Amino acid sequence: MKKSNTEKNAFIITRLNTTQGIIKATGEWTPSSLTMTDNELLILTLDIMGTDGWVALDLTQSKTKVLLEELNDEVLLHLQTR
Repeated sequence: MKKSNTEKNAFIITRLNTTQGIIKATGEWTPSSLTMTDNELLILTLDIMGTDGWVALDLTQSKTKVLLEELNDEVLLHLQTR
């Protein structure tokens, strides 16, 4: 059963513990259905906690793109449960 909601929702995550580390992120997501697989997620900024504080990641770098794919489900789960 799909929702008819196609409106994008802006989000700000100030701190999220993930399997890849502690992150903060901003972006938009479209909760288009009851299942995570149909949701759309667009991360606009991504920082990860380093040893000396937050480190801004370059979203155009291939390693960052891989990290985004790995974080996708965890971020969506967080957004759906808040």
